[in-house]
Amino acid sequence: MAQVVHIPLLRKHPEVNLVAICDLDSKKAALVAQKNKVPHFFSDVERFLRLDELDAVFVCTPTNSHMAFSLAALSAGKHVLVEQPVARNHAEALRMVKAAAEAKRTLMVAMNHRFRPDSMILRNFLEANELGKMVRVRAGWLKKQHVWTRPPWVMNPKISGGGVLMDLGLQMLDICLWILGSPKVEKVSAASARILAGRKVEDSVFAFYRLRGGPCLTVDVSWSLMADESVAYTLFSGKRGSAELNPLKITKEMHGDLVNVTPGKSLRPLELYKKSFEFEVDHFVQSVLHKRKTISSVEDAASVMAIIEATYRSIAEGQEIAMAES
Repeated sequence: MAQVVHIPLLRKHPEVNLVAICDLDSKKAALVAQKNKVPHFFSDVERFLRLDELDAVFVCTPTNSHMAFSLAALSAGKHVLVEQPVARNHAEALRMVKAAAEAKRTLMVAMNHRFRPDSMILRNFLEANELGKMVRVRAGWLKKQHVWTRPPWVMNPKISGGGVLMDLGLQMLDICLWILGSPKVEKVSAASARILAGRKVEDSVFAFYRLRGGPCLTVDVSWSLMADESVAYTLFSGKRGSAELNPLKITKEMHGDLVNVTPGKSLRPLELYKKSFEFEVDHFVQSVLHKRKTISSVEDAASVMAIIEATYRSIAEGQEIAMAES
């Protein structure tokens, strides 16, 4: 993520100077710094955080180190953008919430799907009640079995916190809840499978969420779809219309007819993917510079982690789980 996404975007941002790279592998840090003309590189986090020019830090490391590195950066007075998942579990996420509040620094979680243009447009439609009361939402991200673009540590639950639910399910759950206006999840029911032998984590999950106010949300994710193409879909159904993502399509009842009211030109999936990261990085920069609240806060991420934990509990116990009142 650092080399493919964040470093290129930070280098071209007009209000950012990329001053240092830190990696436990000193040779790798040196190579990445040299390649990207970054003046400083470190393999020691404490020395890295003592750098005077440093105002903010991007944490793009395996999930088990997110909390430790974020807490160290906040303690050093730095603002932080941390890659998702925010942490391995809800308890770690809550420690990060507390640390950010005590340090009075921005701690934003890189939930890039919130910054997709189509996601933002759809959220505005639902906020304005254009499609009526939501009845149900269906979301799925099913990767064909032979596609694997994640690093090996993702398969180790002690590092990643879990399998496909933490990888794909968390992202789908987060974007659906955010577009809906973050309603409270009241009950969770889920099942999982390990379709491929030898994996220490689940590779398929189907989850059903009852939301306060009536709508139901289903999330279907897999690394092991037996098909020639991967599948991604999101469908929001309301009493006066419906909407889809990937690509965006909004249909609304008008004068007794159903009309396609999708605004603007639809962007291709790759364009949406790139734009999401551009907007995400700029939003973090502007939030820091102008002391604005982020739209992808650590508090939001901690709430989603609580739902993920309830989902894993439902899988383990084979029954519906009621979410604790907060």
